[in-house]
Amino acid sequence: MSKKLTTEGTTASTTSRQPVIAVLGHVDHGKSSLLDYIRKSNVVDGEAGGITQRISAYEVDHKQSDGIMKAITFLDTPGHAAFQSMRERGVEIADIAILIVSAEDGVKAQTIEAWKTIESHKLPYVVAINKIDKPGADVQKTKNSLVEHGIYVEGYGGDVPCVEISAKVGTGIDFLLETLLLLVEMNELTANLTTEATGLVLESFVDPKRGISATLIIKDGTLSASGSIVAGTALSPIRIIENFMGKTIKNPHAGQPIKVTGFDEIPASGSIFVSSPDKKEMEQLQSETIHAKAKVVMDPRIYRNAKVVIPIVIKADSLGTLDAVKTELKKRETDDIKIKIIAEGVGNISEGDILLASSDEKTVIVGFTVKMEAKARDQADRFNIKPELFDIIYKLSEWFDTIVLDRLPFEEKETISGTLKVLRTFSSQKEKHVIGGRVETGKVDNGSVVRVLRRGVLLGKGKIVELQSQKIKTNTVMEGIECGLMVESKVDMIPGDIVECIILEKLRI
Repeated sequence: MSKKLTTEGTTASTTSRQPVIAVLGHVDHGKSSLLDYIRKSNVVDGEAGGITQRISAYEVDHKQSDGIMKAITFLDTPGHAAFQSMRERGVEIADIAILIVSAEDGVKAQTIEAWKTIESHKLPYVVAINKIDKPGADVQKTKNSLVEHGIYVEGYGGDVPCVEISAKVGTGIDFLLETLLLLVEMNELTANLTTEATGLVLESFVDPKRGISATLIIKDGTLSASGSIVAGTALSPIRIIENFMGKTIKNPHAGQPIKVTGFDEIPASGSIFVSSPDKKEMEQLQSETIHAKAKVVMDPRIYRNAKVVIPIVIKADSLGTLDAVKTELKKRETDDIKIKIIAEGVGNISEGDILLASSDEKTVIVGFTVKMEAKARDQADRFNIKPELFDIIYKLSEWFDTIVLDRLPFEEKETISGTLKVLRTFSSQKEKHVIGGRVETGKVDNGSVVRVLRRGVLLGKGKIVELQSQKIKTNTVMEGIECGLMVESKVDMIPGDIVECIILEKLRI
């Protein structure tokens, strides 16, 4: 595929790149059907294909209404409950997500699970309501079911784009693609195509004829025509590189899915890969990564019931200080809190240590009386990892105590302090609504977080930013009294709506 990237609004070293979009949803809601339709109408040369039968990574060229061609990479994810780890991987790799919901069935179990995965990774997304051509389709009911489960689309108390489609006959597909590209533009995806390619392993497998292969998604840079790739502890020469249709290509760039054959071991799915035209440099990196691996094999059952498991990489200047750091950290362990040392060693923090930590965003890197190597610093900046360096043990302990506290789970308890019935609406401007109402129960406080309900259905949340009684500003209005108030919310309120004032409490579980 030819490069169709522009440089509008970017610096000299970066350019906008093609997006990676994951498609998620409940089983049989039409994820594969959607991609089948898109590929048949948009894939280069009119062909539809994949890197392998098992890996659903596709690249398409979409012609926009203005005639400009835009390249897009799609990741299909399985909808069955057993494949949550694959969905997690797809979301981790993607830039944008499509949450597909059947207009016949509405929100289902894996719809919620997929949505929570998207939300936990703070991934921008579009809701696609599919199967609108079916006799049993009910778009209105489907949107209501989204609201009932906390998914607020445009026009229903939220700002998540929602597109109605039929993956079978193609209705709304072009509009869906245009909406996705608008979301891409808003999120300003960029890459430096002059640097060496780096990205993530989508899947690995053994080709019976050619050996160990892996599907990679390039997230930055351009792959050299020669040299090597390191993914975790696996190394492959840059020799056989294919696009998603199995065609040999050279110099693929950020955003593209590729198949690489020739790894010396199976790279872990989800692991970071880096590349270089210098084969010896990659061989040295592989060696460092192998030696940095944890030497202690621990029984995984000890982590099963823990509320918090903190993966950690520890580097120190000697075996004695290394043992001291480990002993100090282990003091924090309880039945609920477990520390999982995934790598430890003597010496400065290396590039291999960074790559090990990159495979899990929860991993922390601690260095005691050591420094970071220059290459490690470059990779840490690249992957947004911040190793913590200490030379005083109690400061390390204090820092780690804050990590433990931040990661302990809590539940958010909502208590209704009062309810108000909307009697009149006066004005709305930039999500600030001036309304009049009567306090039905309890009390209404200025600054309160509120929920807006219409006929018992939650439309969304907001906040009271101004409160008046008898045209005088006040902090509290009691039950039975009418008042005026300004509410900051994405919800447009109408007379008869109920505004609930809630008190939020975070309670440790």
